[in-house]
Amino acid sequence: MFESADFLPTESDRAELARERFLTSHRAIAACSREFAQLAQSVVERAGALRQELLIEEEPEIRLTPERCIIQVGPVALTIAWLRGPLDSLTDGRLLIIAWRGTIGRRRFSELPVRRSDTPAAQTAVSISEEVYLASAENEVTWAWQSEADPSLRCNSATLASRSVDRLRDAWSMRAAS
Repeated sequence: MFESADFLPTESDRAELARERFLTSHRAIAACSREFAQLAQSVVERAGALRQELLIEEEPEIRLTPERCIIQVGPVALTIAWLRGPLDSLTDGRLLIIAWRGTIGRRRFSELPVRRSDTPAAQTAVSISEEVYLASAENEVTWAWQSEADPSLRCNSATLASRSVDRLRDAWSMRAAS
């Protein structure tokens, strides 16, 4: 005969179950949208401060969508994207943060017509650093982004925004050093 104590879930089992239940709920999808928007807005604000700190002449080019944030600062960029998984659940989605050297997306060219031989060469963007985070929460209050590479690293959206802009600062410094 089995003892019932053998089948009692541990504290970590209960926490994982609560996390799974919350992350598969509609409330979690709304919370993720709010957290991503807060993360993106904080990154945009910090990038503006970074421009003043590093005395960068041109304004950062910012492109925001509900699940993507692209910030181009001269020859470096930062992209943050929420990638939905095949089940469209937060448990299989990933937050991808990449710092780039080069131009991401559209380029601004002069309004003058250009001959084919005068076409500017495209500057290919090269990834400098890449981080992947998972949504981790048992409810809206405990929301955090958990590093996929280091599960012990969990941070809120403001802290992650700061870390992300540090990557952009590093990319700018690497560009200035080369």
